[in-house]
Amino acid sequence: MLNRRSVRLRAALAAAGLALAAGVVGLTAPGRVAAVRPAAASSVPADLPDSLEFEVDYAGIGGEGVDLVWRGLVRGGIPGQVTVRMEYAGPPAERGMPIWPVNAWLFFFADDLRSSFAAELSGSMNWRTGQMRVTGLVSDGVRIGTPMEQRMRVEQPGLAGKASVRFFPRLTLLSP
Repeated sequence: MLNRRSVRLRAALAAAGLALAAGVVGLTAPGRVAAVRPAAASSVPADLPDSLEFEVDYAGIGGEGVDLVWRGLVRGGIPGQVTVRMEYAGPPAERGMPIWPVNAWLFFFADDLRSSFAAELSGSMNWRTGQMRVTGLVSDGVRIGTPMEQRMRVEQPGLAGKASVRFFPRLTLLSP
């Protein structure tokens, strides 16, 4: 299902890719075209582990004024930076309730760019316990289409906490 948010996410990721490509082309001398060479065997992205764990710090409300944003660093395995964006997905009249239905977007920017990914998730946030559990699919990057779950526990005050991501195998349906 493509909603307005999905279209904006895909457009932002595409623009970032184009900007990166333009920067690489811009490194050549004027009037010269950058040579494109096949990737070496050693440039194959490393496989992501079956799970990632990281600490997060609350970064405030997103620039659009809707999402709550957390950022963190993944160490070990495949190091990188993580941004988690969460929006309330319920009726406005129920926003004061302790358990929210939420949509979340997880962006993992690996130090090795080829191991980066984005995921679109939905689930719930329990403000009494500080537990968020969302599930969905990797929507861009390495492991596209892979089912995953993200859990996050935040402490008050400050809303810093710990998070984990777990990837699940894709199921293949066999016809009789």
